[in-house]
Amino acid sequence: MNRFAAIFSATALSAIAFGAESYAAMPAASGAPESKIESTIQTLPASDFDVVRIDSLRTHDAAHERFAAVSQSSPETRQLQASVIANHSLAQKLQAQNVELTNIVGAERAADGSVTFYVR
Repeated sequence: MNRFAAIFSATALSAIAFGAESYAAMPAASGAPESKIESTIQTLPASDFDVVRIDSLRTHDAAHERFAAVSQSSPETRQLQASVIANHSLAQKLQAQNVELTNIVGAERAADGSVTFYVR
């Protein structure tokens, strides 16, 4: 009986581990929160944003951990960049601050409704 329990436990743990990894890799699951930020960006007033360079953040900062490994050409990043470009006045304000729109790799919405853009 003990051998059966050990085999069952190992099987259950491996199934959970692989299931969790597959769930995290699903585009719909991992991209769901980002779709809200993208719709926010498209309607964001051109004055309600901040720009933060990723290399200016500490390595243990939550934003650094979240965006440091993000590729500028990933589908999620391209979608984010496209929503910035769709908001013409916002795109102009960012470019006036010498922000290259293709260097944007992430965005977070604050409680006050403003958005922080993370750039390389």
